[in-house]
Amino acid sequence: MNDRERRAALCSALPWLMEDLEQDGRLAELDTAVRAVLADTPVLEATAGLDIPPHVLGEPGPVRGEEPGDMVPGTRRRSAGESYRCPDGWCSLNAVRAPGGQLPSGGRCWLRDRPLRVVEA
Repeated sequence: MNDRERRAALCSALPWLMEDLEQDGRLAELDTAVRAVLADTPVLEATAGLDIPPHVLGEPGPVRGEEPGDMVPGTRRRSAGESYRCPDGWCSLNAVRAPGGQLPSGGRCWLRDRPLRVVEA
């Protein structure tokens, strides 16, 4: 996984990381890490002391069409809905939203506090 992918993972996880670290009184540490990432410090280096589970920043999500038990063998999904992407192309976020489905990351880039770019899936 490269740093662009880790930025996307951090951005997606930021709302629950804020909630979790605020409960531990460590919100200032997260703020420092986010500022470091925004200043182009590698994500793993910037977040090293935050005790974030490894799978949050290092393990990609499921590849579309490969979810267990989700497809009939021999068929192929067709694109539908919208794809939500990083507003600046700074990270690799590309979350597909099915019509009527929940907005990925609330429709916002949590790192840069901007709306995600919406394209047809």
